[in-house]
Amino acid sequence: MLNEVATWKSGVDLVAVQRVLDGELPHTELRAEELRFAAKSAKGSARKVARILGVTEKTVANWREAEE
Repeated sequence: MLNEVATWKSGVDLVAVQRVLDGELPHTELRAEELRFAAKSAKGSARKVARILGVTEKTVANWREAEE
């Protein structure tokens, strides 16, 4: 789990993000900020994370490289 205590962080539903990354179904569709958070916090290659999140590998790479 990303965080064992909090379920929200800066408007991001951490539980929903973790469910998507874990491949648990059913899950809700993630909002843009949750997708970015998931891409940055997920372990694994950009290709694998992109496939899980339903975005391109380049998008994941861009999110991971972006400064906050």
